[in-house]
Amino acid sequence: MADLLSSVSTAISLATRLREIVKNIEDAEFKNILADLSIELANSKLKIADLISENAELKEKLARLTSATGELCPKCNNRTFELTSTKPHKTMGRLGAMERVYTCSSCNFSEPKLVTP
Repeated sequence: MADLLSSVSTAISLATRLREIVKNIEDAEFKNILADLSIELANSKLKIADLISENAELKEKLARLTSATGELCPKCNNRTFELTSTKPHKTMGRLGAMERVYTCSSCNFSEPKLVTP
């Protein structure tokens, strides 16, 4: 963001200089300053486009995270901790206990949980 402000500030100062010297400076220097101004404005435009793109990506990521319906992941605290498999527990399965495996789609943390009837 500081780069953007610096570019815009430079462009404004170049435009101010153009206004001051346009009346009494020869044509070549005017063209050079005008070219510098064009370059600064083009750089500013590229930086603004990058910021707009980054902003859109962050908004999309925020929407994904806030609309998630899973449980809170114990590792990353995102609501993307979801049930991925269920099977009878190795030892307690005869008594009806189930082992559920939860996996986080954000950080790939996985953890089994014992569920008893």
